[in-house]
Amino acid sequence: MSVSTRRPIVLTLSLFAGVSLAAVACGGSTPPPKTEEPAREEPAREVPSGGPTIEQELGSIDQRAVERKFDDLQSKLEVCHKQGRDRVEYLSGDVKVFMRVGKDGRVRYSWFEESTLGDRDTEKCILDLFAATDWPKPQGGEAEVRNGFGWPGGSERAPTPWGPEKVIGALDDDKDAKKGVEKCKSGVSGEFHVTAYVEPGEVEGEPGGGKGPGKGGKNPGKGGKQGANAAKAGGEHGGRFKAIGVAPPGKEAADKVDCIVDALKNLPLPSPGSYAAKVTFSL
Repeated sequence: MSVSTRRPIVLTLSLFAGVSLAAVACGGSTPPPKTEEPAREEPAREVPSGGPTIEQELGSIDQRAVERKFDDLQSKLEVCHKQGRDRVEYLSGDVKVFMRVGKDGRVRYSWFEESTLGDRDTEKCILDLFAATDWPKPQGGEAEVRNGFGWPGGSERAPTPWGPEKVIGALDDDKDAKKGVEKCKSGVSGEFHVTAYVEPGEVEGEPGGGKGPGKGGKNPGKGGKQGANAAKAGGEHGGRFKAIGVAPPGKEAADKVDCIVDALKNLPLPSPGSYAAKVTFSL
């Protein structure tokens, strides 16, 4: 309907123009020229001395400069990994880090969107390194930076792969540990993805202390219960976590990671046998 309404108007204007030209050609009177109205002056707009500034939630960041910064940090990242391997000799895996970089080039917050390293101390070393780094300054607002990297296994024997049911079953049997995990997850939507190394319970070292579940150690008062759970899990000494790493579901859950690690670290587990196992599971 709008098209058919406009056409008569165009045609009318065309006919009017034709009539005016014909009148001039036949010696008719020429219509008086239109008097142009003086142009209205727009009031001058005040512009800040520094020029116009546009603020938005997310700005832009020089990706090439970011890549160069990651390259510059390689040697320091290797230090984090070496320190981890001093504690967990078979430490390997991949990570994907998320960072929110402020307009001053400093990290406002960060977390691992993915991690199969399996060691919270190494993960914290990496995040602390990024937090102490001066990044390229974003333009127009804060910027989001994502990057993935990792370390393959070395010449040492790789841990035995475990299915998640071995940990989930042990967690269901331990009401205290399960309650602790649920408390950590309170108010958080989404799942925590956990990667961990399990060693035979009689091997000394952190976490857990002592010589494993059921033999006192760091929590001697719970030794009897831990020993019973370990035996139920399928081994005389059972197994225990050597190291635990966690990828949270998002920013709001990032500060719950240490709580998850603390709730899990003394969980009695089935024995992995004579050598360590590596397991990934979700909570």
